Amino acid sequence: MNRFYRFLLISTLLIGSAVFAAEAQKDEATENYTKWELPKAAKARFGKGGINALQFSPDGTQIAVGSSIGIWIYNLNTGKEIDLLPGRSQSIAFSPDGRFIASGGGKFSFRGGGLQLWETTTRQKVALTDGHRSASALHFSEDGKTLVTLEGWGDAIGKLDVETGEGDVKNIEDRSWKKITRRSSPEPYALAHNKFAIGVQVGKIELWDTTTGEKLSTLSGHGGPLPPIEDRLAIQEDNHDQPFFLPDEGVHVLILEFSPDGTKLASGSKDKTVRLWDTDTDEELAILQKHTGWINALAFSADGKRLASGSTDKTVNLWDTDTGELIATFTGHLNGIVALSFSPDGSTLASGSTDGTIKFWNTETGELLPISITEHTKWVKSVSFSEDNSALVSVAFNGILEFWDLNTWQKTGSQNAVHGDLLRGSTLSPDGKKLASVGAKATMFFEAGGSGATLSTQMTDRRVQLTEARTGRELATLDETDGIMDSGNSMAFSPDGKTVAFDSSGKICLWNTETENIINISLIDEENVPENPNNADGNGDFVFPPGMMPHHITPSISALVFSADGKKLISGNMGGKVQMWDTETGVALAPFLAGQDMEEAVKGGPGNFTVTYRDIISALAFSSNGTLLAVGGNQKIRLLGSSKQPRLKDGPRGATSLAFSPDDTVLLAGLRNGGIELFDLTTGEKIKTLKGHTATVETLVFSHDGKTLISTGQDGIILLWDWDEAVKN
Repeated sequence: MNRFYRFLLISTLLIGSAVFAAEAQKDEATENYTKWELPKAAKARFGKGGINALQFSPDGTQIAVGSSIGIWIYNLNTGKEIDLLPGRSQSIAFSPDGRFIASGGGKFSFRGGGLQLWETTTRQKVALTDGHRSASALHFSEDGKTLVTLEGWGDAIGKLDVETGEGDVKNIEDRSWKKITRRSSPEPYALAHNKFAIGVQVGKIELWDTTTGEKLSTLSGHGGPLPPIEDRLAIQEDNHDQPFFLPDEGVHVLILEFSPDGTKLASGSKDKTVRLWDTDTDEELAILQKHTGWINALAFSADGKRLASGSTDKTVNLWDTDTGELIATFTGHLNGIVALSFSPDGSTLASGSTDGTIKFWNTETGELLPISITEHTKWVKSVSFSEDNSALVSVAFNGILEFWDLNTWQKTGSQNAVHGDLLRGSTLSPDGKKLASVGAKATMFFEAGGSGATLSTQMTDRRVQLTEARTGRELATLDETDGIMDSGNSMAFSPDGKTVAFDSSGKICLWNTETENIINISLIDEENVPENPNNADGNGDFVFPPGMMPHHITPSISALVFSADGKKLISGNMGGKVQMWDTETGVALAPFLAGQDMEEAVKGGPGNFTVTYRDIISALAFSSNGTLLAVGGNQKIRLLGSSKQPRLKDGPRGATSLAFSPDDTVLLAGLRNGGIELFDLTTGEKIKTLKGHTATVETLVFSHDGKTLISTGQDGIILLWDWDEAVKN
C-alpha cells in the first residue's frame, strides 16, 4: 500500500468527532456544491474558480485549494468537496496542529480578497481586529499561536493572535509607495519565521527582516550569466558546454518559496531556471535547469530534502535539494502549472494547473494516483443555452467545452476543442451546438490573484475552425488558402447560427458556414494613411512602403455584434471607431463613431514609432428591437440610436461586456473588477451592482425565455442569476 494512503487511513481513524460532525453537515449537500455560498439573486454557480494555491492539511486527510472565489476543502479519500470558505484566496496556511486555516487574498484586495482565519472543525470564521489588510503571504509560528502576514504589496508585517483575533500591523516605510513608485509585475513574495523575500526588477530578490522591517540583502542571479558548466548542479541538455547569457530586461522572478526551516529559498523565473539560495549566507547553492518554460510554482517537502517546480511548459520536476539532481518529471496537464503541495509525509505531490485539474503523484514511483479534482478552470470565455433552456455549454480559454444540466445542476460532459494552447478568439452559436474558434500556441502565465494572462510567446493558428460542440468533430475550416492570416481577436455568430463574423488582417470576414460563401470587408482606407507620421529625427518626410503602414495604423477590430435580425453587423475597433455593415453585401452603412485621428495617434519614425489608442471599443450590444446600440469603451458607455434616450448617470469606464434585458428596459455592464452594473434605460439611473465575480466579466447572456442571466468571468466561474430577483431594488 502506498505510504500516503496508509498515512491517510490511519489519520482518518484518529480524527476527532468534531471533524466528522462538520463534514456530516455537508454530506447531504456535497453533490450540490453549485449552490454553496452564492451571491444574492444567484441560483447556481458552475466552476470553482481558478487555482491560486494548494495545501495539504497537517493530518493529510484533506487538501485546501485556494481559488479565485474562496478555499475549497476536499476529502482525499473520496475526492469530494467538503466545504467552501468564501473570499478570494491567493495564499493558504494551516496551523501546525490543524486547528486553523488562514487565507490571504493577495495584493488585489478590491477584488473580494482579505485576510481570513477559520476554525477547521466548526468552519467558523474568527473575528479579526481592524487594521489587517489583504495578505500576500502567510506563516504560522511553530507553536501555532501566532499568524504572521505579509500584507498588501509587501509593505507591512502583521502578527495575529489566533485565539483572540487581536494583533498589530507594522508598516515598512522603505516598502511604501512613497519610496517605491514603480514596481515589478509580477512581484512575488515568500514568508518565513524571521525573513520575507520579494522578487523585484531585473531578476533580483530582496530579503527583509520580519521583526525590524529592515532590508537584509539583495540576491542576484536570474537574468545574468550562467556559471561555467562544471559549477552547475544541473544544466539544460541542449546548452552543450557553452555558457550563455540571459537578458537583464524583463527577466522577472515569478515565484519564491522558503524551505520549512527557512534556511533555503527557492526562486523561479522567466529565465526558465530554478535557483536555490542559502538565506544565512546569501550564497547561490544551485541552478536547476530542465524546464523549457517559465517557472511559476514551487514547493518544498516537509523535511526540505525535495523541491518540486512547476512550469508553463506543463510539466512538474522533482529535485533533490542536496545534490541538485532531477529525481522525476511528471507530465499530463494540458496547460501550465500554477500550484504545488507535498503531503505531510512527502509521499504524494499535488499539482494544480490552469487546465482546471489537480493531479496527485506518487513521489517514490512517479505514477499518477487515481484521485483527481476538476472544475477549477482558470478563465471561462463564453456560454450558450440549449434551445429549450435545459442545458448550458461553456468554453474556457484553452478550448475545453463543458456541458451543464440546468435541472440537476450537474456537469454532464466535456470536450476538448482546442487546436493549440489557447483560443485567441471564440464564439458559440446561439443554440450552443457549434463553436467557431481560432487557436494559438502560447506560453501563458497567470499571476495568482491577477486577472487575465501574460503571454511570452504566441503563434496564432492561421485558420478558423468550426466544431460540433458535443462531439468535438471538426465541421469546417478556413485557412490561408481562403485568405485567412492573423485572425480571431473578435468573433460573433449571427442570431440564426449560420454566419460567423471575425477579423482577419485588415478586414472583417463574414463566413456563411452552410453555403461556405465568404464576404470580405476591407478596413484599410488608403486615403487616410498618414504619409508623415512625425519622423522622430525631424529630417524630411517619411512615406511608409505600400502594404506596410496599413497593418501598423489600421486599428484592430476589438468588438463585433449582429443586429437581432442578422441583417446588420456592428464593428468597434481599437481606435474608437464604430461602424455598421450590411451583412448581405458587406457594404458600409452609417458610421456611428468616427474614432480618433490615426495621424495624431502615430508618434515616431520608421522602425521606431508607437500608436496610442485613447478609447478602445471593448463591448457592443444591440437592443432586441434594434433601436438602441450600447457601446462600451475606455472612456464611457454610449447609447446610440435615439436622441431621446437619457444618458447613463455615473456610467462606468472600460465595460468588458454589455447586454440589454429581454424587455430592453435595463442595460447590463460587466466590469473589470467583477461587478455587473444595472441601469434603468428610462431614467439613466443605476439600479444596482450584482457582485459575484472576482475578476473581469467576460460574457452576459440571457436564456431564451428571459428568466435567467448567465455571466462568465476570468475568475473561472459561471453564475446563473434569477433575473426577476436580480432586477429588484
